[in-house]
Amino acid sequence: MENHIMEKIAVIGLGMLGCSLCASLEGTCIRLGWSRRPEVSKWARETGLIEEDCPSVEDALTEADLAVLCLPVPVIMEFFSRYAELMKKTLVTDIGSVKGCIEKAAVENAVRFVGSHPMAGTEKSGPEALVRGIYAGATVFIVPPQGVSEADILQVESLWHKVGSKTRRLNAKEHDWLVANTSHVPHVVSCALALSVLDVPESDRDQRFAGCASGFRDTVRVAASSPKMWKEILSHNQAAVLEAMDFYEQRCSELKKLIAAGDFDGFEREFAKGKELIELWRSTLVKTEKKP
Repeated sequence: MENHIMEKIAVIGLGMLGCSLCASLEGTCIRLGWSRRPEVSKWARETGLIEEDCPSVEDALTEADLAVLCLPVPVIMEFFSRYAELMKKTLVTDIGSVKGCIEKAAVENAVRFVGSHPMAGTEKSGPEALVRGIYAGATVFIVPPQGVSEADILQVESLWHKVGSKTRRLNAKEHDWLVANTSHVPHVVSCALALSVLDVPESDRDQRFAGCASGFRDTVRVAASSPKMWKEILSHNQAAVLEAMDFYEQRCSELKKLIAAGDFDGFEREFAKGKELIELWRSTLVKTEKKP
């Protein structure tokens, strides 16, 4: 592609993350958009989120140099089968939270695909919940199947660099184990905490709710995400999530034993270790944000 020709990027699926991507790509490419709801595509064009609203997935794939599937995991896999012939020509990436099953479907249908997963989002959904700049500074995992050309990998990495993200390459197995620990289990834990605290008889709710302040709010924020989305994510990463939950449950059990034994000095040491690790993690975020 000549430097003076603007790349056409199709965002297929205009929910919160898809619309946020469109907003973040402003001025870097020609943005095409498709939504299963035509009124959303029209709204996205009228509000300047995209330059062209495509009436069909076929139109978007035919026109685009690169297509981004901002869709639920099962729908991404379904689209690989339904639109395989077009996807063998147009380079496709995605934003799915699980990679093993998506990569398997892509390979089985012989589509031209490089997986990606931006570590960014909120507990909200829908196009109206878009967040401009949400990808700036975020890590995006690039997950290429074996045998993919370096040129295609670089093109997908370039997409994320346009919106200010950092890219890191992983294989699908590494990715799914990593996010089981860093994203999937934390959502399960947040849900469990919300249920253990808030699922009380209606007569007790007023007092229980009054006792929940900012610490509780911050801890359970992600449990307010889409239940259907998390059903789909966990069901497609079941083995890794169960193994990661074993590690979490072991830590909880160890802390419970310290409390039961009255070993509060031991508990303090564990709490201090957790605090130290959190501060170390936060320091890496600060260093990353300062990079040009």
